[in-house]
Amino acid sequence: MVRASSATLAVLFMLVAAPAAAVYDPVFRDGFDPVPTYYVSVANGSDANPGTLALPWKTINKAVSAATAVPPGSVIYVKAGTYPEQVVVQRDDISLVGYRSTPGDQPPILANLAPTGPGAAVPELPAFDPADMPLLDGGARAREVAIDMRGRRRITLRNLNIRNYNGYGIVAGMSNALGEYGNNGFIESHLFDNVNLRSIGDPEDDYRGVAIALGMVSTRFSNGDIVRNSLIIDAFAEALKVNGDDTEVDNVRVYGVSTDYPMGTDYYVFVSGVGNRVHHSYAWRHPDSYHSGHGFVVKDNGDQRVGGPRIESTGNVFDHNVVVNMNNEGYGVRHRGVHHNLFIDNVAYGTHDGQSECGDGSGITIRDGAHDNAFVNTHIINACWAIKILDTTEDGGSLETPANDNLITGALVENAYIGVSFYWWNAAVPLPLTDAGRNTIADSSFLNTRNMFEALRPAAQMHYANTRFQGVGDLDLGEFRIGVPAYIATITRAQFDDGCTFEDIPDLPPGW
Repeated sequence: MVRASSATLAVLFMLVAAPAAAVYDPVFRDGFDPVPTYYVSVANGSDANPGTLALPWKTINKAVSAATAVPPGSVIYVKAGTYPEQVVVQRDDISLVGYRSTPGDQPPILANLAPTGPGAAVPELPAFDPADMPLLDGGARAREVAIDMRGRRRITLRNLNIRNYNGYGIVAGMSNALGEYGNNGFIESHLFDNVNLRSIGDPEDDYRGVAIALGMVSTRFSNGDIVRNSLIIDAFAEALKVNGDDTEVDNVRVYGVSTDYPMGTDYYVFVSGVGNRVHHSYAWRHPDSYHSGHGFVVKDNGDQRVGGPRIESTGNVFDHNVVVNMNNEGYGVRHRGVHHNLFIDNVAYGTHDGQSECGDGSGITIRDGAHDNAFVNTHIINACWAIKILDTTEDGGSLETPANDNLITGALVENAYIGVSFYWWNAAVPLPLTDAGRNTIADSSFLNTRNMFEALRPAAQMHYANTRFQGVGDLDLGEFRIGVPAYIATITRAQFDDGCTFEDIPDLPPGW
């Protein structure tokens, strides 16, 4: 038996016995002298006031301006009401905390009130009531940004509703002037808790509107942030963008419900960076939405072929999420710089009813050279495409380097129209098409699958291990392999190990 030295034991004793360091929380601040505290009330405030509870300021901009010079660590309590402002935060280390009637009370957490069931019916979502908590209102989209935090550090936003801004709900992050991505010299460390956004962007524009932008692809980055308990409804391009490292997204619910306008939400939760975690979150797309929908996605910047900065998106984790009716991808990895990311214990729903064509919804998408990623224990229900492996011309290099060494394991696919699809998105790519890549599906089950494989490009390098393939038992309703005959022939029995089984597939090739 190896025994620890006395010096080691002494160090361990000091670590265990030492009192825990106090944690600074500007809202609850137990154990600390009172921090500087200020107050804002649109109903009875004036910007000529001193910002006390008895004599509050009227605008949020007054509280966060450089001229007001509130000290670092200040808490600014904002009373419920409608604030027709475009806020520009000019201070670091401050907290904006909304309340209903008494500073410190807890307004309703709208993300907890949102429904979570699957389906095509439009869910009934909570109203943004200005009597519950402060509402920043852009009016008829006359204002571009609700809260501009670019260049700021350690900003806390709690209990705020935001709606009807033309460009951004919240935008944050530092520029990349100090060095390459991931080393811009700053940890922003923002916290957004119960911050909710609705109708952000221009619904008549082709692609305009981001609800929460933590950085901007290739030009601005935000690191070490937390976004939790947020409800986002109808961002008219993108809902939550994480461009940076070490950010946590927890209990964020995104809905694309509007069909009244030409545009809708395209990207629901988008990550480009290192070591981010997205968990216990939810994304729902209306089946009639203009955009096909990207649910939970990891990308690099897609600019590597034209000299942009090289972004390696790696070490990101997505767990215990639910996605509904996304056609592009429910859970996806995209571009050559995307590798060694983990998706675990996630669920994807679609609308395929087992009889009609396709419907909406996809589960897992691997594309454009993404490699060495793992999808573990994904439950895919009623999807049009359960798994897609494809390439486009978006990221040069994917033509020569398709997606390789990705692992899908423990997947449970139920009632899919297409089990696994291999294809090119851009038909202008010169023929013959390259192989879909060297990837593995293992320890999985495809149950009641109408068309097991769709081969619109070669798929000879795929490997299948210990997986159950069950069809619908009726050739009139589906086939084992569909697509281009020459590519269908690349899916052979040799790719399936002895642990694979095939059931209720009338057109199973002889010898399988």
